Amino acid sequence: MNKRENWTISHAAEYVVGEDFWTAHGVRFSDGPAGLRMQETEKSDAFGLHGSAAATCFPAHSALANSWDRGLAEEVGRRIGEEAAASGVDVLLAPALNVKRNPLNGRNFEYFSEEPLICGELGAAYVRGVRSTGVGACVKHFAANNKELGRSVSDSVVDIRTLREIYLRPFEIAVKNSSPECVMTAYNRVNGVYCSENEWLLSDVLRGEWGFEGTVVTDWGGTFMRHKAIAAGCDLEMPACTLSAGEITSAIERGELEDEKLFACADRVKKLCSRPHPKIDNCDMAEHAAFAEKAAESCAVLLKNNNDILPLNKGLKIAVVGEAAENAPIQGGGSSHVNPNCADNLLARLKSMREVIGYCAGYRRGKKTSKKLIKRAVRLAKSADVAVCCLALYTGDSEGKDRLDLRLPQSQIDLVQSLCAAGVKVVCVLSCGGAVDTSWDSGVEALLYVGLSGQGAPQAIAKLLTGEAAPCGRLAETFFNSPEELPSFNDFSKTPYAAVYTEGMAVGYRHYTANSIRPKYAFGFGLGYTKFAFSNVSIDEKKVTFTVKNIGEREGVCVAQAYIELPSAASSAGLRLAGFTRVFLGAGEQKEAEICLNERDFCSFSAEQNRWVTVGGTYRIFLGESSDNLSFSSEINLKGDCDFVAPCNTSLLSPAPYALTKNKRGRVIADMTTPFGELINSRAILVRLVVRTTFRIFRNNDMVHGSLKYAQVRMGAQFAKFTPRQAEGIVDFFNGKYFKAAWKFMTKNRIPKDKKRGENPPSRK
Repeated sequence: MNKRENWTISHAAEYVVGEDFWTAHGVRFSDGPAGLRMQETEKSDAFGLHGSAAATCFPAHSALANSWDRGLAEEVGRRIGEEAAASGVDVLLAPALNVKRNPLNGRNFEYFSEEPLICGELGAAYVRGVRSTGVGACVKHFAANNKELGRSVSDSVVDIRTLREIYLRPFEIAVKNSSPECVMTAYNRVNGVYCSENEWLLSDVLRGEWGFEGTVVTDWGGTFMRHKAIAAGCDLEMPACTLSAGEITSAIERGELEDEKLFACADRVKKLCSRPHPKIDNCDMAEHAAFAEKAAESCAVLLKNNNDILPLNKGLKIAVVGEAAENAPIQGGGSSHVNPNCADNLLARLKSMREVIGYCAGYRRGKKTSKKLIKRAVRLAKSADVAVCCLALYTGDSEGKDRLDLRLPQSQIDLVQSLCAAGVKVVCVLSCGGAVDTSWDSGVEALLYVGLSGQGAPQAIAKLLTGEAAPCGRLAETFFNSPEELPSFNDFSKTPYAAVYTEGMAVGYRHYTANSIRPKYAFGFGLGYTKFAFSNVSIDEKKVTFTVKNIGEREGVCVAQAYIELPSAASSAGLRLAGFTRVFLGAGEQKEAEICLNERDFCSFSAEQNRWVTVGGTYRIFLGESSDNLSFSSEINLKGDCDFVAPCNTSLLSPAPYALTKNKRGRVIADMTTPFGELINSRAILVRLVVRTTFRIFRNNDMVHGSLKYAQVRMGAQFAKFTPRQAEGIVDFFNGKYFKAAWKFMTKNRIPKDKKRGENPPSRK
């Protein structure tokens, strides 16, 4: 048998596949990224169907990004790493570094920002924190995974310049600055090629250009043709799959896969599996809970504060309305869902700190507007000095599905508008995983956006409302005036099989600054309980230096931001965030600060030259507190190394069709690549009934329902641990060949859960 040192083809083919759902040759993986989601072995799943071990629930990435705090991200990562090490976890499947292309993406709560720099900088800090405990980090989902609808079949069609400057940039920063152990491939295709099979992404860019030396692992069930993934440089398939070894060896025998590429993947998996196991005997869980509360304080963004109604002074009579006061969402749904080790609610906290004269729900989760509840809430609020109205998006922030719209439930909007119409002073607290339509807030006095801030959110919100803490968060994504003004509004969810990035680089605030549109609440914006002033500003191509002074009467945090406007010859969209820094200042205090710039901040990617270039011309550098509040600027001239970079040509973008085999009557003929949901149109009546029944069973689990609909037959066979013969049998069943399918299942049983999948090869010399 063909050998390379101590590897054999059969050993290597088995070694590049996981042993069970969560382990690969002794390496234990576990979900993140807002906390450890460690499933019990006997109830392992990736869908959140079973409860996980209790852990600290920290702010979701979307909330953490609003802190603009690299140090905080690192400390969160470190504490999650400690809990992972204490639980015997070797690699944490976090952080998630995808850019927020559109607020409709249901998984945006797991992603940091619409700005690649924030995604990369905070992601790298998070990785460093995790790795400091000895636990490995796996950054995900590589790449252009920007919607959940049909994620396992969708084709992200994006021009190369946009891909490089926006969607690959966070991964590049994290890989170069924090050296994660693993990179996880996304389910989707990029320009027609599945990420797990994309040699350009995995070998040319990730390893060749960025110097990544770790292991590339598939998302769970994110394998489509294993031999193509091996050829592309995708090292490890997860979870266990009885189909892969045969697929690999057959491809080598047919000459479709070089054994050297298989051995290279096995080498990298072996390197991962040879890492020492991290070990922490005990975690200080009480300290972690206290830190989660402090982290939540740093993530809240004060969007509105008319007449300085906040903080709520002592002596005020407060009415609390809104069901979210008792039961607000603190995290999103799906594989990142943490089982918090402690729980609290805002109502109880406020009662312990201020005079709360009463509480009324005002609305019920998932129910239509109740005039009776609203009348009660208005009656209560009118007898108070101020009403704290708690609002939340209970559905929509979940893996496996996208938001249907960007509005809060109508019952909540009706409550707010009724309170305002009655002349009540309303302070709104908003809990959700990303930007929503806030057109309802014109009559409210204050709006505190807390995101999904984890188990410490209730305590943190109470402190922020009462002034025991001061809001210091800044928006890491733009809040729009109306959904229609979003650049990808018309292209986001036309079809589950494609996402065409016709807006190019005009993502988020870039779109607004390029088109001189003032958003509802700008990227980088956030109020506090004090104000700041800049002076002594000096700007050049290497750094921005300045003095910042707290001109208020309370301590606070200034988040200074530097932006660059490229010359017109660079054909860039709007401004570009080049750097940021947080400065804590006591009342009346001033400090000198700086934001360092580097050469890449002035670069553009030339698709024609296939390299990063600097266009010669005049660059404007801005300093301010948000993308639409830039008080200082300076121009610099750079010689550059080219005169022009072509704009993104999005008119030529066209998705690759998804191959569905159908008979003359239009009925689907199943194969291993057929999405399960398409079998609703199977030529077999029994199959159509099975599919309908399955979706009915999981109708209350959004993540499973959304993921299952477009999961390919091979993914189902992998999760069910079918043998190759059984996989053939399930295809026969879906095509109505019931006797043939039954025979294949009877002649080859499913493998036992504890059966070994071959011996590990000896260590390489």
